[in-house]
Amino acid sequence: MGHAGAGHVHSHSGFIQDDTAGFAVVVTLMAQAYPVNTAIKSIVVEGDWVTVTTEDGGTGKAQARRGISPYETELAQRAVGGDAIFSQKLTLESFGRIYGQGVTEVPVALQTAMCHAVLNTFLVQYPENFLYEDERLAGTCGGCLGTVLTIDGHHASVMATLNATTGGMGPIEDAEGNLAYGGKRVVMQRLGLDLLPTIILESKAYVPSVCSELSADVLWVRYNEEADNPAVGKALCCGAHDVSVVTMCSNTAYPRGTTELASMTHRLGERIEKLGIALSAAQTSVEKVSLIGELAELVSQDAGGVTFMSSDLNSIVGGGGLQPGMAAVLSMAVSGVNIRRWHIPAVSPMDVKQYLRVVTASITHLVANIDEAARYVRERQVAMPPDTF
Repeated sequence: MGHAGAGHVHSHSGFIQDDTAGFAVVVTLMAQAYPVNTAIKSIVVEGDWVTVTTEDGGTGKAQARRGISPYETELAQRAVGGDAIFSQKLTLESFGRIYGQGVTEVPVALQTAMCHAVLNTFLVQYPENFLYEDERLAGTCGGCLGTVLTIDGHHASVMATLNATTGGMGPIEDAEGNLAYGGKRVVMQRLGLDLLPTIILESKAYVPSVCSELSADVLWVRYNEEADNPAVGKALCCGAHDVSVVTMCSNTAYPRGTTELASMTHRLGERIEKLGIALSAAQTSVEKVSLIGELAELVSQDAGGVTFMSSDLNSIVGGGGLQPGMAAVLSMAVSGVNIRRWHIPAVSPMDVKQYLRVVTASITHLVANIDEAARYVRERQVAMPPDTF
């Protein structure tokens, strides 16, 4: 399972990512069995809506809350001819930057429309082979696509999810990872993904505490030994070893039972309140500009780390959206060298190839230890909150 978090680019403490990497890997895997042409044929703007159409007839639409100017319409045309699977790369090539939280609504809307167009392309070309449902959570406009593939002789349920927020805002990701909410629950249940040990494919991300000294990007296996599915995590690490892909492995990620997200939300609110109080007393133009600049930085970057998920849900599933006992994550760590050059990461076809090499090699290990993996699913699953978000 892999998702695209439209507009979920920045977070607190210098975290920066391409949150469409997992989506790109899964749809590329799907395309190996069901070939499609996801190159962008046209981008049409009507009012505050942008529509992306692929060469194979898939269409995706999204709305920008504050409208789309003729200049932005012209910039968006730069993406025509590019592969919509790589939506963040095309968005960066068109607009230079992308921020969530309502800061750059047109780029986020374009990214959302591209991802929808990719999902719809499979439905148009192979309507009998795929299951699709809209996201159907409050404030969202995403969707999910699933099917069953054969990988090295083994049947595997696969799902690509688009988590997107209306108006090009973002991010709302209460249905990321393997969380069975909204329309996603329907597809997951039909594919058995609510019961199966799961590999979750996640973002290409720069995490300063881990990545600042890296000289090259590297794949990263993460799970929590006490809460997640160690059998899945170990299968990923073994698969990476088999195909000689350098991979970091961590079994202490995604701590559970904490109030970390609620606390972070509270602290961010206090920082914004402090800026508001200072602004209300400011007299000089330079003071006002400085304070508003700091507020803009908080909203465009740090706020992405608290808006993406409901706080109570986060305490159960962690930042990756992992139902306890079911999964481990494969993501990519971005080096300090590359983040200093590019500022915002973008997943590439070569990155996707590396992900797929590890995933494919790990299947044999997971199947060989399926009884152990299934035991973790049985023993560690918990009742999830209702989708009242």
